[in-house]
Amino acid sequence: MGQNEVQGLDIDYDIILKYYSIEEVKERFGIWYSDAKRFLDKKGLSDQAVINTSRLGYAICDYFVDMIRMKEFHGIEHANLNKVYAYSCYWFVRRQPIQLVGDVEDGDLYINELFAVNNLIAKLRRHSSNADIIHKQSLLDLGKLWLYNFKFRVFTAQSLETAICSFFVANGNRSVSG
Repeated sequence: MGQNEVQGLDIDYDIILKYYSIEEVKERFGIWYSDAKRFLDKKGLSDQAVINTSRLGYAICDYFVDMIRMKEFHGIEHANLNKVYAYSCYWFVRRQPIQLVGDVEDGDLYINELFAVNNLIAKLRRHSSNADIIHKQSLLDLGKLWLYNFKFRVFTAQSLETAICSFFVANGNRSVSG
C-alpha cells in the first residue's frame, strides 16, 4: 500500500493494516469489483468500459481510512450500514474506477454515478423493512435525484449518510445498524 501523494498531501495507507486485515481489504475490493462488473455486464457495457483496479484500490483505501478516522473520533467499534453505504458510495463516485474505453450512449457517460445509484438503491431495498410496499416510482425519483446531485452538485459522505438515514426513517426503520 505505502504512501500516495494526493493534492500535495502524503497519505500513508499502511495505517489501514493496523485496523483491518489484508483479507478484509481484499474482500471489500472483490465485492466492489464484482458488483461493478455485474453492473457493466447487465447494461451490456463490458466492451465499452473497464474497471481500473488502481482507482478502485484507492477508493477502497480512502474508504477504510475514513472508517478508521470516524471510529476513533466517535469511539465506536463498528460503523452502522448508513455510514458504510454512504462512504462506499462517496469514494466510488469520487475515485471513478469505471473507465469508458469505447463509445456509449449519452445516458451512460456518467457510468460511475449510475453504478453508485443503482448499487445504493438495491442495498436500500434489501435492508428496508417495508421493501414490498416501497413505491417503485419513489425509488426511481430518489435515484434520479441522487444521480443529478452526483453529476452536478456538491455532496459529501456525510450528506449521503443523512439521506440514507432519512430514507430508512421514512420507511419505518429507525436506523440500520452494522
